Amino acid sequence: MRPGRRLLVWHILLGDHPEVRDLVRQCQDKLAGLDGLDLIPPEWLHMTTQIVGFADEIGREEIEAMISAAAERLANIDPVQVEVGKVWFHPEAVMLTARPARVLDPVRLAIRDAVAATVSRHQLADQPDWTPHISVAYSNATGLAAPIITALGNPPRPRPMTVSQVHLVTQERAGHLYRWDGLAPVELGRTRRVHMSECE
Repeated sequence: MRPGRRLLVWHILLGDHPEVRDLVRQCQDKLAGLDGLDLIPPEWLHMTTQIVGFADEIGREEIEAMISAAAERLANIDPVQVEVGKVWFHPEAVMLTARPARVLDPVRLAIRDAVAATVSRHQLADQPDWTPHISVAYSNATGLAAPIITALGNPPRPRPMTVSQVHLVTQERAGHLYRWDGLAPVELGRTRRVHMSECE
């Protein structure tokens, strides 16, 4: 993806979850000073839920239709209770996973169904199986995992999190971090149409 080109992505954001942001901060405190890691600033913490496609390939009418379709489907799904805290070491990042493992699948499936029904150029077929997670730090070099494992050998206790919203954003990669602008929040368990203008 060329620099500055934006993606449309559905995220679960952490703005209303101070206890989870604090958990991430505690993990980052343990990782501070280790080479090869970029700690993620609090404002960019997120749980990627579904990549839609390139923003310059999807028109406003399709975006509006996707938001409405997602709102209709998610209105039938109650807010979901998860626990965040199990550490997951990956070659590209240090992450905290959400458990139970498949409890958020209906949320993602509803979004994928909304995308398939409304967006003509999407990336649904390119997406692997989903493991809901929050990245704590991205890897920026090749190195041994042992220092990271040692630093997080006694991780903070997991925290509960109620997922009651998903957000459609336009996202770009800036260096080793992802940054975005919000387009629309959609609530779970609530019958209400949401438009981009509500976030503009």
